[in-house]
Amino acid sequence: MTFQIQERRAVYVYLSHVRHAQQLKKFGQITYISRKMSLVGLYLNEKNVGEVVSKLQQYKFVKRVVTSPRPDIDPELGDMHDDIFFENYDEGGITDDTQPVRD
Repeated sequence: MTFQIQERRAVYVYLSHVRHAQQLKKFGQITYISRKMSLVGLYLNEKNVGEVVSKLQQYKFVKRVVTSPRPDIDPELGDMHDDIFFENYDEGGITDDTQPVRD
């Protein structure tokens, strides 16, 4: 038997009252409950996210459901570099000896 990492996604559910938070156990693992914000953080399997989100939105006590964008973000930042900043610096656009203009 080999260990395989399951793709997971965080889903944040805003509730009308926190007392309904325990009903969300059947959908995934509850990782965070905020009484002040009436918020529940759930971890769900990636392949079931769409189905579970639509089920959660049908409950009357659920105000809003937000999925985490973290798995969709490229950690390497693709083609973005620090070149944009350094181009201005190298061309003399940013210099240390500039003085503010005074009237």
